[in-house]
Parts: sequence; C-alpha cells; structure tokens
Amino acid sequence: MKSTFLCIMFIFFTTGVFAQNTSIAEKISQFNAKIKHTEKGERLQWMDSLHHVVFEKPTFHYDSIAQQTISFAIELGSLSHAARDLTDLIYYHVYTSGSPAAAIVLFDTYAPQLQKLEHDYAWAELHLYTGDGYNFTNNLEQAIAFYKKTISLGIALKKERIVGLAKLYLGFVLTDTGKFSEASLSFREASLIYTKLNDTTNVLSAKNGLSILYSKNAFYKEAQIEREEAIAIAQMSNNYNMLIPLYANAAEDYKRMGNRVKQIAYLKASLAANTKDPKMFYLRAPLLAAITNAYAESDSIALADKSFKSLKAIYENDKTAQNTRHYIDAKKTLSFERGNYKEALAHGKTFLAFQKERKKKEDIMLAEEFLAKTHRALNDTIASNIHLVQYYAIKDSIANVQNIKSLAYYQTLYETEKRDLKIETQNSSIDILHLENENKTQIFLFSALVLLLLFGGLNFYRSFINAKKRGIAQKVFSQKLIKTQEQERTRIAKELHDGVGQQITLLKMKAQKTNQKEFVKLAHNALEDVRNISRGLYPVILAKLGLTESIKQLILNIDEETDLFVSVEIDPIDSYFNATESLNFYRFIQESVHNVLKHAAAKTLIVTIIKENNALQVFIKDNGQGFELSKQIKQSSLGLKTMSERISMLKGSFIIKSKKVGGTTITVQIPIT
Repeated sequence: MKSTFLCIMFIFFTTGVFAQNTSIAEKISQFNAKIKHTEKGERLQWMDSLHHVVFEKPTFHYDSIAQQTISFAIELGSLSHAARDLTDLIYYHVYTSGSPAAAIVLFDTYAPQLQKLEHDYAWAELHLYTGDGYNFTNNLEQAIAFYKKTISLGIALKKERIVGLAKLYLGFVLTDTGKFSEASLSFREASLIYTKLNDTTNVLSAKNGLSILYSKNAFYKEAQIEREEAIAIAQMSNNYNMLIPLYANAAEDYKRMGNRVKQIAYLKASLAANTKDPKMFYLRAPLLAAITNAYAESDSIALADKSFKSLKAIYENDKTAQNTRHYIDAKKTLSFERGNYKEALAHGKTFLAFQKERKKKEDIMLAEEFLAKTHRALNDTIASNIHLVQYYAIKDSIANVQNIKSLAYYQTLYETEKRDLKIETQNSSIDILHLENENKTQIFLFSALVLLLLFGGLNFYRSFINAKKRGIAQKVFSQKLIKTQEQERTRIAKELHDGVGQQITLLKMKAQKTNQKEFVKLAHNALEDVRNISRGLYPVILAKLGLTESIKQLILNIDEETDLFVSVEIDPIDSYFNATESLNFYRFIQESVHNVLKHAAAKTLIVTIIKENNALQVFIKDNGQGFELSKQIKQSSLGLKTMSERISMLKGSFIIKSKKVGGTTITVQIPIT
C-alpha cells in the first residue's frame, strides 16, 4: 500500500537525520515493532468488521467471534473498543438469545480488565444491560445495585438519556420488590428527564410504571389518570408497543375492581395492538393466558377454550420457561372452572413453583390464593388454611402502611409542586413591593438623574440588544438549516437505497436470469452509482463502525485514492457525542479534508484528533496553497459558515490560519466531560 511505503521511507529518513548515533540493528528493531503494531491494528479492524457482519446471528457463531474480538482489543489496550463490543454481546444475550445468565458471566469475565473505563460511556452501558441481566434472572437486589451504579456513572458523564433509562428500569424493579416510595420517585425523575429530551416512548413507559405502582396500592383513580394520558399520546402516534402494556395494565386494574366486562375489553384491545407489532409477539402468550382466565372465570368456557387453543399452539411451538408458565396458568384456571379440582391442584403447585423461582411477591401471593381456593374445593381445610396464611403474610408485607403512606406523600408532593412554586413567586412579589414602598422617597430624589442617564444610553442599548437578537436569530436559523439539510439528506439516501436501489437490483436479477449481459452490466453500474450517491448523502459507516472508525476510514480512502502523503492520529471519541453530534463532527472533518483536495493542491495532509484534559483538540494541516481568510469572510463563504456552525453546535471553538505559501491549519477545541 502506498501509505505503508511512505511510512517506511519516513521512518528511515527521520532515523537517519535525527538519530545518527543509533545502530542499524536498533533501527530495524524499531521499524519491525511499528510494522507489528500496525498489523495488529489492522487485524483488530478486520475482526471488528466481521463482528458487525455476524451481529446477533448465532448460525455464524456471533458469540465466539465477539468474544475473540473483545479479548484481542483488550490485548491491544483498546479498552473502549472492547467495551463497545462487550455491550453489544451482553445486549444480545439479554434481549435476543434469552440467556441473561450468560450476560452476567460475560460481565464478570471482562469487567476486571476494563476498570480503567470508569469515565467512559461504554462502562455505564455495560452496567445498565448487566442490570437487565440480573433483573431477568430475578436477582432483583443485584439489578438495583447495577442500575444505581449506572445512574451515578451517567450523572458523572452528564449523559441524561442513560440516567433516565436506569431510573426507569430501577422504578420497575423497586415496584416488584415492594419499595413503592423509591419506585415512585424513580419514575417521576425518569419522566422529567425524558420530557426534557422529547422522548415520547420513554415518557409513556414512565407513566405506565407509575400507573402500575398506583394500581398495586389500590390507587385506581390515580393509576387511571396516568394511564389515560399515556394511552391518548400512544394512540395519536400509533405507538403499539406501548399501547399493548397500557391496555393490559388497565385490564388488570379492572380485574382487581371486579369489573370483568372492562377487563376483557381491554385485554382484547391489547391483543389487537399486539397483532400490529410483530416485534412484540413475545407478549402474546401472557395476553392469551390472561384472557383465557378472564373468560373462564366469567363462565364463558367456549371463549376461554378458543383463546387457550391459540396459547397452546404457541406453547407447543416454543416451550420456553415463560411460555410454559403462561400455559400452566391458563390450564389450572380452566381445570378449576370445569370442576377438575385435582388436576387444578397439580397445575397450581407447578405454577407456584414457577412464581417462587421468579421471586415476584405479588405473583407468589396470587398463586398461594389459588391453591387455598383449590384445597377448599377439595374439602382439605388444613392445607387450604396453610396457603391462606402464606397469602395474607405476603399481602401484608407488600401493602405495609409505611410504603403506602410514603407513596401518598410523594404523590401529594408532585401534585402541589406547581401550587407551591406559585405561592413562592407571589411571596417574592410581596417582598419586592414592600421594599419598593420603603425606598419610595429615595427613588423619587434620584429619578431625575436616572432619567437623564436613561435617555442618554437608551438608543445605544436598543441598538446593542437588536444586534444581539439578530445575531442569535441568525445562529439559530443556521443551525436549524443544517439539521433540516441533514434530515433531508438522510431521507433521500434512504429512498435511493430502499426505492431506486431495490428496483435496479430487481432489474439486474431479471437480466441475469435471461442472460442479458449488457443489461446486467448497465444495471450493476447504475446500482453502484446509486449506492455512491446514497453514501455521499448519509455516511452509513457512521452507524455501523462508530465515529472514530468512520473518520479513520475517510482518511484511509483519501490516502488510497490520491497522491497525498496522509498522516492520521485519532483517539477513541465515540463516547463523547450522541448520534446527531457525531454526524456534525464527521461532516466537519469530511468538509475540511475535501477542501484540501479541491483547493489546496497540497502534497501532505495531517489530521490529529486527541483528548487533552477536558477537551478534544483537532488539528487539520496541509502544505498547499492557502487563501486570504479576510477575503473569504467578506465574501460570506457558505462553506466556512457551515463548518463554523457545526462546531458551534458542539459548543466548540474554531480557528483557521492560512497563508498563500505555507498552507492552511484548522484548530478546533471541543469541551468534553
């Protein structure tokens, strides 16, 4: 590769000029070390590319490839790289393969080697998803510990989104463990964060969590208010994955209130929403079990059998622990309502064992209640009383007075928050008015002097304020224009790829079938053109490889395709930017280096992106033909304005130094935490 050859020449040249006293053997040893390091870096890049290709594909041994990539990244000291890949793998085990225990083992295996990432975003994500793993394996206390750790890490990193997620998940686990007051506060804080971030789905999740919490404590009115607000928002946006649990939880409330008609109506609504979102199919079994039980307990055995038939089909196709539990749940209820009490008792005991394994108090309580009822139907009073005692013991522990009072306190606190703020404001106004009355005489004496000064400076002040407002308005407009432009680029790129690209692909396949080689070639060329245009409009590699690797790839492509001598040094920077910020930073680098290619006629390009203290330092330098910066500013160069606005959106500073002879240097400093 051209760049490798140039690197070799550069090493020997610098060695000869600056280290004349170094022996030939030492020079060769140093050179071999550099080559070995480069080869390992390239190997990691290839392994990471393969990791992304086989992501979540067990048939291609994704787990094994991912672990090899993680281990090799750690060996090279690329800890952020390793943490990102480990996060993907843990997420896969928790949410895709259904093996959360494996996720916990992975964290325990690699976490000791990643301790240095205490201030890295990937470290926070690892704790969040491992917390999910503990949650799904019913180790709820460990889940709570991991979510709280995620919150502290997120606060330190000033990453509100992950703090909100951790608080949201923490709320659900605290609810399951009966810590209602803490759960209420956690849901409220999550809701405030996601309201600020305009994240509707997670605001709905927080409202759903609060409604569940209120329901568990028989605050059905408060639960209904939260839930109805959430349902209205979800219906407007056709957010079926939120409508499913919202309707299901409404059904559960009406069941507790003894309203079977509304319970069944909401379960039917939840099932209807479930059919419109294939991703939520895993909720179909619990919904079918719930409606089977509801019909059976309402003396609608024929309808119960119909629902149970659908549930049985799911169970026989996939006998996971979850599907088995829901199948047994429906089976026990149908057996009881048909009068088959011995069969109901056997299924009830199996169901209780499932619930104890899950360690959710309320579910265990209801299973104990069913067994008490079944033993009573079999005239086994002693056994019935034993289960009844267990039922009341759990019920008392869940509904202890302190928790309910604490929940009521937090509810009242939030309901009166606005009123208190209003009263505080009014009191402040009264204090100010009182102070004004006390000083009225003094104000009058100095009023003439103030008026003179006021009129003297009023015109200047107005001019200053108007100019400032115009500047702010122009800045806001420019940034909105850039955002709109990127959104439109993304939309067009998607339409080209999914629309035009797919049509050309079909045309190519038809031409291949009829052996029309000329048309195959034309279609192939057209498809490549469409893909190139699409990639130009939106850098797909940004989502696939991350910001750091995308910039490296951009510079490497320039190195491959031009005669420039290219040098690049870049620290891992993915964790410092969200998706929008990453795109802006990438576009800035892209425009900077393309300006060198188009205008500078340079022979050398140096790109350095490093982290120093609490800032990212960016240096882009070429040795080509410079330009008169003042002239470009006077001509209102659109390119420079766009570049400046992109850095401004990242809260950074942007300096350009250019000379006709001597090239151009761009220096950027972006604060990070």
